[in-house]
Amino acid sequence: MTNEQREFILNPPPGSALARARDYGIDLTMLARNLELTPDERLESAMRAIELSKELDHMRATGRRG
Repeated sequence: MTNEQREFILNPPPGSALARARDYGIDLTMLARNLELTPDERLESAMRAIELSKELDHMRATGRRG
């Protein structure tokens, strides 16, 4: 992603879809960060999040804490 593209995402023009998303509560910094990752890196990140979610569900189900 170019610096110009990153700047556009982080500071969208008024009335644009990105501005509406930001105003709705979408974290545009996360969007920009994810777009800087390769598809494989995005997949790896998603898989780590899934594993963490499973671990937290298991801890909740067994009544364990950190």
